[in-house]
Order: sequence, then C-alpha cells, then structure tokens
Amino acid sequence: MTRDKRKAIPKETRAKVYEMYGGHCAYCGREIDVKDMQVDHVQPVYLGGKDDPSNYLPACRQCNFYKSTMTAEGLRNQLRLIPGRLGKLFIFRLALAYGLIQFTDKPIKFYFEG
Repeated sequence: MTRDKRKAIPKETRAKVYEMYGGHCAYCGREIDVKDMQVDHVQPVYLGGKDDPSNYLPACRQCNFYKSTMTAEGLRNQLRLIPGRLGKLFIFRLALAYGLIQFTDKPIKFYFEG
C-alpha cells in the first residue's frame, strides 16, 4: 500500500501558523523558533482531516511527535497516563521521595484552549 505524499506547506502559510499563538506551541505553550515549529493537523489527515490552513496549529517537535495521529482529546488522554507510567521507574519514585518532583491534580489544558 502506498501513501500519497503530501505537498510541502508553503513558507507564507507556515509563517501565518507560527503567528497564530505568537511563536508558542499550541499544545504545551513553550516558545518555539519558527525554524523548529512543526505544523500540526488538529484533525489528523490519518483520521480524515484536511490538509488545509483551517486545520493547522503550531507545535513543538515533542508535542507533535507525541500527538502523532491522535486528536487533541486523544493526546490529552495519553498525557493523563504518563504519571502512572513514570511511577514504575525507580528513579522517578526516588525523586518523589526526595520532594524533587510532585504529582498534581491540575487538569490538562492546552495553550490553544486559552
């Protein structure tokens, strides 16, 4: 099975996407350089989303990689699982014991959600 290769996103469109959130990742809110920004499809093309500027958000490499072909809600659900996964690691449990890190009940709110 071959996949159709998508066209590169024009420079002008990339610049507009970058400015949507003032140079911040739409998910985690970190500042990103325009050269490091990845254009994410809000509704993944894999799930029927359009390759159209109305479906684009600026994303840092980490968020875009982790989101992969998920929706934003799918990403949120996966992020909720991370503390449990980390809790299995000895070094993480040690950091918790020494108060170097802590769990919070803070809801996961993406930068683009305001």
